[in-house]
Amino acid sequence: MTLRTTNAALQERLDTLVKLANEGNVEEFVKIFVPTDCDAADIKDFQERLKADGSEWKNLKEEIGAIAAGAGVQKILGNQTTKATFMFQHPTQEMCDREVAFVCEAGDWRAEG
Repeated sequence: MTLRTTNAALQERLDTLVKLANEGNVEEFVKIFVPTDCDAADIKDFQERLKADGSEWKNLKEEIGAIAAGAGVQKILGNQTTKATFMFQHPTQEMCDREVAFVCEAGDWRAEG
């Protein structure tokens, strides 16, 4: 099953996240992924965790890739204008249903905090 967002700006953000992830650019990925209300210390901690724990970074890349491609996405909740919650099967972990939400503030799509 393939189900992608109908919002062009959100799809563009997802595609950019996939590109950054494929390049291994953790800093830029995190910069445009985390909620805007995250403070600098939390952002730095998240970046360092992703760099130190290859499995966490790999998992996040796989999930964002699946959402961007619509692979395994069973439904998208929300209006896809201000919020979109992707309900999907994890791309590499069997029997692992996942949910990832994005919110848009002032035209900027970010992961929901």
